[in-house]
Amino acid sequence: MSTLYADVPWQPVMDAVQQAKQIHIIAHVCPDADTIGSQLAIYHALKAMGKCVVMHNRDAAPYICRYLPAVDEITHGDVPSRIAASDVVIAVDAGSMGRLGMGTSYFEGKILINIDHHASNTLYGSINLIDARYCATGAMIYDLLQHLNVALDMSSASAIYAAVLTDTASFRLTSVNADVHRMVADLIDAGADVGLAAQSIYQSHKPARFELLKHALESLEICHDGRTAWMSIARELYDITGLCGEDSEGFIDYARSIEGVDIAVFMREEKPGNWKVSFRGKAPCDVSIVAGKLGGGGHQYAAGCILFGTLDVVQAKIKHALLDILQA
Repeated sequence: MSTLYADVPWQPVMDAVQQAKQIHIIAHVCPDADTIGSQLAIYHALKAMGKCVVMHNRDAAPYICRYLPAVDEITHGDVPSRIAASDVVIAVDAGSMGRLGMGTSYFEGKILINIDHHASNTLYGSINLIDARYCATGAMIYDLLQHLNVALDMSSASAIYAAVLTDTASFRLTSVNADVHRMVADLIDAGADVGLAAQSIYQSHKPARFELLKHALESLEICHDGRTAWMSIARELYDITGLCGEDSEGFIDYARSIEGVDIAVFMREEKPGNWKVSFRGKAPCDVSIVAGKLGGGGHQYAAGCILFGTLDVVQAKIKHALLDILQA
C-alpha cells in the first residue's frame, strides 16, 4: 500500500487526534455514501487506536449505506449531551459549516478538523485538509489511515469502497486514475465485498423510485441546441410516492448520458419554493463555475446549489448563469 498523494500535510490532524479525549465525527446534511463512508472509515480506525469516538449527524444515513458495518452506531437529530462533550470534531465531505446542519455555537471551544475534496470548501475548520485532487473524500481517508499506521480491515475497506464507488459514478469520472484503481485493489484485498456493494447501492431500490423516475423522465427538456438537458421533480411528487430526495439520487445521469449534452441540470423541490439543483458537466464545461455564480459549489464536472422561487424562476436564474460557459 502507498498513499495516493505524498505531499498532503496530515500531521496537524494526527496531532489533534492523538491528543483528543473524545472525537465526534460528523457528516454533511442529506448525507451521501461518500460522507457516510468517510465517517465510518475514520470511526473504525480511531476505535482500533483505542480512541473514544462517536458519530452523530443531523440527518439519517441513506438506505444504500445500511449494509456497512457500524452504520447503526450513527445517531442523528438533536445532539445528545454525551456527544456535545467532545473536544475534537472531524467534519468529512462538507464544503461549509452550514452543510453540517448545526449552529456555529456547537463548535465553540472545540478543535474542528475539516477534511474535504471540494475545491469550493470555505475553510471553516480549525484545521483544514482540502484537496480537490482526490476523487472522493473517502480516498483522503484511505491516505489518512496510512499516516495513522492503522491497517485496513473489512469494515474500513468496505466504507471507503462505498465512498469511492459512488463519488466517481462507478469509476466513470476523469478523477479516476491508475492510482485510484490500485487503491481499490487494496480495499478488495482487505475485505471490501464489491458484489455486496453493487447489490446494496444499485440493486436494492424501492419500487416507488421508478414511479418517481417516470415523472423525472417526463420532465426532460433539451435546450441550447442540444447542449443542455433539464429534469425536475416537484415536492408533491415526493409526497405522493412517499419518497424523499435520496430516492432520486442518480436521476441526473440519464440527462448527462444523452449524446451532445454538455451540461445536465436536475432540480428537486426540497420544500415548497426551495429547490436543490444539481449540475453534471462533460469536458470542458466546468459546472462548478455555474454553481458558484448561484451561491453553491462543487467539482469541475459535478456541482450544485440551492435556489428559491417557482420552477420557472429557478430555471431562468440557471439559464442566465449558464450563458458564459455555453458561449466560451
